[in-house]
Amino acid sequence: MKKLLSSLACAAALSLTAGVQAAIVTFDSPGAVDIDNNTNLATYHEAGFRFAGDAASYLTLDGIGSGGTGGLFVLANSPLTFTAAGGGLFSLLGLDYGLYDPQDTGVLNIHGLLGDNSQLNEMLALGALSGFSFQGWSNLREVTFSANAAFVLDNVNAVPEPGSMAVVLAGLAGLALARRRHVRY
Repeated sequence: MKKLLSSLACAAALSLTAGVQAAIVTFDSPGAVDIDNNTNLATYHEAGFRFAGDAASYLTLDGIGSGGTGGLFVLANSPLTFTAAGGGLFSLLGLDYGLYDPQDTGVLNIHGLLGDNSQLNEMLALGALSGFSFQGWSNLREVTFSANAAFVLDNVNAVPEPGSMAVVLAGLAGLALARRRHVRY
């Protein structure tokens, strides 16, 4: 009976971690940009995340992303902010990026603001659309993208932090139960 209850407790704890999976913002919904006419702020929501910037600075377009899918076109010198839609912390795992016009040259600046107000920065040379994986970009409050040339973003891969915390807590609970069980016998 104890084994059955332990199994059920573990299954319940794991069911709480369903939101841990990474979300991929694909920009495959052109026209999904909301514009606030009072502030001229445009927002794009997908997969629990949002991009925000000046309404005239970016838009989703079919055929410019990886494999000819939708992508996000961003004008040069136009900062674009990426946040969790609910305002929580998140981890940035990777993205596809590149020049909009292959004749141009440029640098993509990525600036991360962590929950404790410390900062991360990455500078990537812009060229053909390619992928980039982030190392240690977690506990982020927001990430800002800007470049000195028009660029494309696609397949932004991020994980909400409360979900990853649920996995850690479930693992710690499992270790505590295992230790408690080991001490009794």
